[in-house]
Amino acid sequence: MIKFVTYIFFLPGFIFLLSCNHAELCSRQVKTLDSLNGAVTGMARELEKADTAMLQKAIARFNYYRQFIRQNINDTINKTEADNLQHFYVSGKALEDFSVNRRSILARAGLINSQLLKLTADAKSNAVEAAQLAEYLMREKSEAKNLVEAGTAQQKIFHESLQEFRICLSGIEQLIRARNNGELPTIVKDTTSL
Repeated sequence: MIKFVTYIFFLPGFIFLLSCNHAELCSRQVKTLDSLNGAVTGMARELEKADTAMLQKAIARFNYYRQFIRQNINDTINKTEADNLQHFYVSGKALEDFSVNRRSILARAGLINSQLLKLTADAKSNAVEAAQLAEYLMREKSEAKNLVEAGTAQQKIFHESLQEFRICLSGIEQLIRARNNGELPTIVKDTTSL
């Protein structure tokens, strides 16, 4: 009988302690989810800030100049011109790749943020068991980390490639002018300089 009374008094207290720990654990996990959401959102905003007008102009100029070079420059060029062409092709291709990768990363960021918000709502409403929540949190943490790293790397690639493109552009324009009676292709003539 004493054991029965002991169980009656201690069992609710034990359950209360477990529920407090579960609530505290869920609260910490919700804070972690909010932090992940903030990190992914911040990276996406930085990626969106990339100067898209400048990017599109650089890609358009790269495509027009590349087309002109393929059609009109078939003879031997000197080392400086060859180096400029190599930098031009590498940086222009990197800018094209960045444009595609940027869209993919932003779409992935939207998906991860929606999953984080859904998981946060599930955690707040205790719709998921603690062990399952911890497992989901680890997966989302890993995916968010990978995405933030990819976004940061793409931003670095964008800035470096745009800078390299700007540097080699004057040499490429000189090469084109030398082969085109001192003129740039008329399609590319615009008032904005890179």
